Amino acid sequence: MKITVCSVLFFVITIVSCNSPKSDKETEETKKSIDNFPYITYNEENLFPGDGSLLRVEDGVSLEDGRVVVVDQENGLRIIEKDGSNRPFGNFKDAGFFKNSPEKIAGPNGLVLEYNGNHLLMCDVSDGKIYRTNIALEKTELIYEHNYGVNAIYSDKTGAIWFTQCAENTNMGEMFMALNLSVPTGAIFRMADLKSIPTKIADSLYFSNGITMDKDEKVLYVSETMMDRVKSFNVDVTNGKAEYSGVVANVGTPDNIIMDNNGNLIVASPANNQVIAFDFKHNSQHIIFDASTKENQEIANEWFRRSHLGLPRAELVTPNLFNPLPGLLTGMFFSKDGQTLYIANLGNDLVKLEYK
Repeated sequence: MKITVCSVLFFVITIVSCNSPKSDKETEETKKSIDNFPYITYNEENLFPGDGSLLRVEDGVSLEDGRVVVVDQENGLRIIEKDGSNRPFGNFKDAGFFKNSPEKIAGPNGLVLEYNGNHLLMCDVSDGKIYRTNIALEKTELIYEHNYGVNAIYSDKTGAIWFTQCAENTNMGEMFMALNLSVPTGAIFRMADLKSIPTKIADSLYFSNGITMDKDEKVLYVSETMMDRVKSFNVDVTNGKAEYSGVVANVGTPDNIIMDNNGNLIVASPANNQVIAFDFKHNSQHIIFDASTKENQEIANEWFRRSHLGLPRAELVTPNLFNPLPGLLTGMFFSKDGQTLYIANLGNDLVKLEYK
């Protein structure tokens, strides 16, 4: 190859431009972004309620009065008072819910508060059932039963329901098989109302998981866990149209996702034992909760190595992956004022943190 003076000059200019210092404006914007986020580590004192009374507390929501409702494998839902006392909520047995049936074990998984704040929607990742609970009356009804497990759920301002099917599983065992070896059987669905037949929004996803929308409900976000990314879709909630727009975040094994009060995308990363915030305004990302240890990270590195090579990895999901947390980190949710952050997991307690 003939090297010319012009090519050398071009190379030098490129190197200089790539290594040039950031402008004052860029530096200031970066500083503003960093200042917006805390960095919180785990402390056993933050366990809530702290008595191990919950069961597989995968997801939860905060109510206006400060109480917290979480999914519960034994009873469907539990409500937690401010002092930590808690009890079964929603009378799920009247809606046909049982932890153990002859065919399968229940898997209460995703939980969302409807737009008007009067009802909760809970989905079961084992049997595909979606339940609706009247908060004031504590009455629950079964509104839909999907062919496969339903992982996460979102309710928009029109009353439409969006949910993810992580795999073509009809029980918990089949779901874990999809975590062991990646298969493109995940999908996204939308129900126009409580009685409508769901329409498929997207398919061929590798374990579609958490689902949420931006404040204006013009963008739908979905975790694709086994591809280590969060995808986005431009949506029109009035008619249900959705168009894939790209990958908005690359993060290890994204699980549940939410938007905070400032429009930042908050992502749970089970393999990394962390919660990460994506600040789209400043094009930055920040670890806001970190329970990782050296041993966690060694296992996570092996997880990602196997993932990239298409090798089985389920055997890596042991307590050493999520210690010191009570269980595998799956999600998070804020109090209504945004001052408290709750970390959800597959254990028997939440983690409750001051968030400022």
